[in-house]
Amino acid sequence: MICKNFKGRWVILAFGLAVWCMGCSGSDDSTTSQQGDDFHRTPPADVQARIEDLKKLLPREVYDTITAGSRNNEQCWDRNRDILGLPRELNGQWYYTYDNLIEGMAQLDEFANDGDQNTKKLEIAAFLANVAQETGAGSTVAFGGPGCFIQEDFGSEVMRTSADCGGVQPTTGAGYCGRGPHQLTWLVNYAAFGVTMAGDDGDKDKYVKNPDLLTTDPETGIAGSIWFWGHEERTDWSPPKIPFKPAAHNVAVGYWKPTDKDVACGRTKADFGIIINLINGGKECGPGAVNPKAAENRVEYLKAIAAEMGVTIPDWFLDNCSSQKNFAECTSY
Repeated sequence: MICKNFKGRWVILAFGLAVWCMGCSGSDDSTTSQQGDDFHRTPPADVQARIEDLKKLLPREVYDTITAGSRNNEQCWDRNRDILGLPRELNGQWYYTYDNLIEGMAQLDEFANDGDQNTKKLEIAAFLANVAQETGAGSTVAFGGPGCFIQEDFGSEVMRTSADCGGVQPTTGAGYCGRGPHQLTWLVNYAAFGVTMAGDDGDKDKYVKNPDLLTTDPETGIAGSIWFWGHEERTDWSPPKIPFKPAAHNVAVGYWKPTDKDVACGRTKADFGIIINLINGGKECGPGAVNPKAAENRVEYLKAIAAEMGVTIPDWFLDNCSSQKNFAECTSY
């Protein structure tokens, strides 16, 4: 569970990506030829071109405005920074910098790289709106203050070393609970992310052996959340062409198409509510939601961030998932 403590009050933010991707396995073809695979590592020769394209979509001055509420917020540092040897600066000054964000995004080839310019920018805005809710400085800060904390529970050693997210690395004692802007969680995800980033000849177990790399190396931690944004969740019982949960990327760019069962579950189109549902539908979506305010926050952050970026949001895209059943309660198949 992701918590934050501002001004002496604990505020439950989200179940985080532990809920999003419990028991993920592989992926397969889905509703279009573009779907079915997770994001792929950008070929090293193409990374610089991706960086330049992303800078045009999200200029530095725009990002600085969006993150102003967290960059100098004295609450935005992780409590275990001495144990891990993290810099003494606030997280927004060394981890969530503009260059780190762009370089982390550029590591995955498909992110903000499908559709027209508005679609690409809308995907970035949707990603940042969820970063604001998952690891931001809070709803009292403009844009939600994306880019505040790095680890679950603000880096408490209890959470960092917890075995509740798929085990503990035997040498370092580090577990696999949330790290990075979207809180990559579960051993299976650290393993799959490592396979993607290793390429053909690299160390595929790199992040299984040292999950703290997502905390200590900003580019890696940001890339981990970008990777998961493009990850389809599958289970042993999901059909070959229908994932348990689609990739947020496929929803953001309109590749995902609802099944008849999705429509019956209130998930009728590829809108922002589906993305919220993927991230924390069990808590924030549907008439019985225990934390609908969090979903409403995500929508408000999206509107504010999109306006700052000059993004046109289609009217049908703005949805807070209040009429959608979550994927675990009402499956797509």
